Amino acid sequence: MNGVFKCILIEILVIIFTCLTVSCTRAKTFNGRVIDSDTKEPVEGVVVVAVWETETTTPTATHSNLKDVKECLTKKNGEWSVNGPKGRDEWPIPYMSLFIPYAKEPEFIVFKPGYCSWPNGFSIDACRDRMKIKGGKDERIGEGGTLELPKLTTKEGRWRAEGVRPPFMAEMLADKQKAKKIRNFLRLLNEERKFLGLNEYPISKELENEK
Repeated sequence: MNGVFKCILIEILVIIFTCLTVSCTRAKTFNGRVIDSDTKEPVEGVVVVAVWETETTTPTATHSNLKDVKECLTKKNGEWSVNGPKGRDEWPIPYMSLFIPYAKEPEFIVFKPGYCSWPNGFSIDACRDRMKIKGGKDERIGEGGTLELPKLTTKEGRWRAEGVRPPFMAEMLADKQKAKKIRNFLRLLNEERKFLGLNEYPISKELENEK
């Protein structure tokens, strides 16, 4: 009886694990719109970067690793969309998640030179109270809502915005194949660095020469 019970339990766990894995990797279209917070007009050419990570929990710590990165530019009407794994916030059964990596929901970066960037703008006084999402599911990035981006009108504000780098940047800048996935993001970052009198990212120039 114990042997039969163990087999049944293993089968149930396998089914649960399979269902959860499929749920994490199921494709989804993330989308939204970007407008100027002052004029309420759509902003074209804003880069939206979606970042997926896998997370693994051990008895002593939780480890995150970069899984994939995708980018797109907003259209004339300010709209954008990116396809990728749906992911999930966390495993529904914590004690089952040990040593089992799962794809997290994507995080998003929204950037255009001269504007507050999401989410780094929240660290800047000129952006914090004016940058917001309206509409969409739970008013979250990628769920169909409209993101209002304020302009940065001072060079000091733009200096502060440029100084905050996403955690994955070092890994992307060290590998040209990975850097290709954020070609537009690097191009726009270089535009801002040039405006501020900073050295541009050389790898972006290399990618431009490959076109």
